[in-house]
Amino acid sequence: YTGQRLKDCVLLQWHSVDMERRRIWVKQFKTGKEVTIPIADELFEVLQLAKAWQCNNYVCPKTAERYNRLDADGKNIGNNVVNLDVLRVIRWIGVEPSLPVPGRKRRVTQYGFHSLRHTFASHCAEAGVPKAVLLSILGTDSEIADKYYTHIGEEAQLRAIEAVCGNMVISASERIREALKYLATLPNSEI
Repeated sequence: YTGQRLKDCVLLQWHSVDMERRRIWVKQFKTGKEVTIPIADELFEVLQLAKAWQCNNYVCPKTAERYNRLDADGKNIGNNVVNLDVLRVIRWIGVEPSLPVPGRKRRVTQYGFHSLRHTFASHCAEAGVPKAVLLSILGTDSEIADKYYTHIGEEAQLRAIEAVCGNMVISASERIREALKYLATLPNSEI
């Protein structure tokens, strides 16, 4: 619900969450850019539940602890541990996150936590969210969003073609609203 990277989500701290104004403030680790993000209703409910098990400054305290794990040489190894957990969840839902590549020992990750950032951008684009708004949430520039993050689906492309042809597609919710409006104009005896 935020379009942020794994590290920004896992290490999110409560002082960056304004439950009253329903906004999250993030200074992105990768770019240093500061973004503010409205809190979706579903995320708000989860954050309210998370308040009950708050034990330190992190919104996800146990995951943050694992993410910050260091080896004997002081190198971060926790980020890989958390990323592997994400891949396990993806596999658990029935999607294979990595593919074998001929000539390489290691598989290539196809779906991971970062896929959620791409999906977020794509859903926003398909919903007609202005690019400036999307960029303000992602904290990236237009060229990167266009080239890497936004992937338009077949349904959105079909709507674009139909719009050009003058055959505007009416969504199911719009058809229901139109039907209800029509029913409201009928005398009670006809309903």
